[in-house]
Amino acid sequence: MIQTIWINLKKALFILLAILLVNVFVGNISITNILSEDAYAQDTNPNIDPQAAEILQNMSYFLGSKDQYTFKAEIMFDQLVNSNRKIQYSAEEKVYIKKNGNFTIEYISDLGGYKLWFEAGKTTILELPTKLFSTATLPATIDQALKKLKEEYNFTPALSDLLFINTFRALTANVQSGSYFGSSKVFGVRCDHLAFVQQNIDWQIWVESGKRPIPRKLVITYKDLPGAPQFIAILRDWVIDRPITNFAFKADIPKLSQKAEMAEILNKPTINLGSVGSSGTNF
Repeated sequence: MIQTIWINLKKALFILLAILLVNVFVGNISITNILSEDAYAQDTNPNIDPQAAEILQNMSYFLGSKDQYTFKAEIMFDQLVNSNRKIQYSAEEKVYIKKNGNFTIEYISDLGGYKLWFEAGKTTILELPTKLFSTATLPATIDQALKKLKEEYNFTPALSDLLFINTFRALTANVQSGSYFGSSKVFGVRCDHLAFVQQNIDWQIWVESGKRPIPRKLVITYKDLPGAPQFIAILRDWVIDRPITNFAFKADIPKLSQKAEMAEILNKPTINLGSVGSSGTNF
């Protein structure tokens, strides 16, 4: 009798232990994969062609599932002179991101630029070539930090749409319609060509075909402005999941730099370009 009770107790303890382990395991998964779950969240827009939506969603899944990546961009953009005359300039951009809360953007153009470092809730921006810099405390997550920059300073860094966990959601938040325009090559890389319409802008994106659906080209047309100026970015040198040294996210402020208010730097006309989510008024 006693032996039977002991065996039953052992079975009960074993079952309880198994349940506890399962709960802990599932709990850990839900915590560690909270970013991935948001990356894979289903978003729909009935005005987007299903094929275009699927391609853009696959790109979003791919980028959202990566812990870290870097890329470079060769950029051309129009600037309005004398109200309606378009002059084209060039820029280069480097982006480094770790999804756990770090990113760095280096944007250097013919008309100036900036370096922006974000690490664990603190952001530092250095304007070039003036060497004015400013710091601010933002939410610790990248998505919330980017939203705060837009809401508080009306600033969306160039190509920052590609830093959100769910890039599909970020890119299509204001889309009125979207279509698929076939297959084409961007510097020899086969891509799917998508085009979207918003109230103030039209934009196009070329997504690499195959197992690595990364964006290869982005064109934004500010159709409500005189001459419909454009921002064109060719995205290259993608490095996925290779460890990025933490040094890349450390602010590097040159000597003799002067501190300024964040709004003073971010309100410059040449800074707020190159995002689908930007207002497009800073030309």
